[in-house]
Amino acid sequence: MVACDPPAILTVTHPHLAQRAGGLVANCPAKAASACSLCITHAATLCAVRLKNGSAAGQFHCAGEANCDNTADVEIPRLDPDVTADRLGDALTRAGCCVIDELVDRTLMRDISDELDEHRANASIGASSFEGHHTRRIGSPLPRSATFRSIAMHPIVLTAGDYVLGHATSWRYSAAEFIEIGPDETPQRMHRDQWKYDMVDFPFEIELNGMWAVTDFTEANGATRVVPGSNIHGERAAGNRETFSIDDSVPAEMACGSLLLYTGSLYHGGGPNQTETWRSGLSLQHAVAWLTQSTNQFLECPPDMVREWPDELARFVGYAKAGNGLGYWGDSEDPLSAVHPNRTFDRGWATVRPD
Repeated sequence: MVACDPPAILTVTHPHLAQRAGGLVANCPAKAASACSLCITHAATLCAVRLKNGSAAGQFHCAGEANCDNTADVEIPRLDPDVTADRLGDALTRAGCCVIDELVDRTLMRDISDELDEHRANASIGASSFEGHHTRRIGSPLPRSATFRSIAMHPIVLTAGDYVLGHATSWRYSAAEFIEIGPDETPQRMHRDQWKYDMVDFPFEIELNGMWAVTDFTEANGATRVVPGSNIHGERAAGNRETFSIDDSVPAEMACGSLLLYTGSLYHGGGPNQTETWRSGLSLQHAVAWLTQSTNQFLECPPDMVREWPDELARFVGYAKAGNGLGYWGDSEDPLSAVHPNRTFDRGWATVRPD
């Protein structure tokens, strides 16, 4: 592929994913013989997050061939807690990640840590270098921490999820882990979270993940390292290859209470801890609802447990139909009826009815 010369604005009007890249050349003011890979990927991504059940239009600026496969000049976008939906979405589209600085009070992070403290003795220690021999993970933080439940559906998380995963009928919570990187931990290999799904190279985003900074994240203590812009499927980032190393990455340094968000296609990994203290973070995973959740939420959060939760949170973890013919149970019943058997819910396996 060649790049637009001169750099141009590409107008995107394709209503369906399969068509999103197809008309770029015709719409390119530079009349290039072909569109560069960055143009196609960015434009398709723009459509993926802004188009749903119909048509719409968007524009993306092609920076020219020199920048089409270059992540070196892309920095981690840093946003304020009052960031708009458009700025948040644009950051995730352009860089594949962003940090929202000091999104919640650090006392909330301390409370989560305290509520999980009784489970530290049974925490999983990494069985491989990828998992980290000096890294411990506490699972099931949602049922174990009331404080985490209070921010699991934080408006920033919901806004980002709608922007990145809004091309699907629905999306939902997939998993969370309380991850602590200990002294002398080595760097984790750069990877994409979406690889868990049989290494399928999806042409669109299927995950919106994150990390709450429970302690301050610094380069020295093992801050999550990311390769901003590696969500773009250029020559180097294409496919399912470990083409990036720690030397290509930058640390997502952030204060306690901040939130790192990133897409499932972004290359990232845990950083090395060269201090004498533990670095604590709360890892988040969200996915389009037609995918299997990373952890079995119906075992972690059974009906008797979620009965006291808000309906919105129960549906967020999976007690909801995922799409037409997906997620119903029994006699075409709403999954929430298993949580509240004495309440009445609409029946039917369809979430979108043509009538």
